[in-house]
Amino acid sequence: MYSYKETLTINDPSILKLAHPLPLVKGQQVEVLVLATGKDVDLENIRDAVAARGLSESDVSEAISWARGAS
Repeated sequence: MYSYKETLTINDPSILKLAHPLPLVKGQQVEVLVLATGKDVDLENIRDAVAARGLSESDVSEAISWARGAS
């Protein structure tokens, strides 16, 4: 498995431009993981609303598991 890490500043959220080409071949399948720094205001608002209702992280996880199983 090949691994590559690079820190970028995003100018266009639909384009990730790497500094160097990767040693991959055309058609090769890859998995991409994007970790963004900084605060996500919308996510923080959701967390605050969930906490205000007295729900725990496990309550939310159980609800998500239930919803995924229900589809």
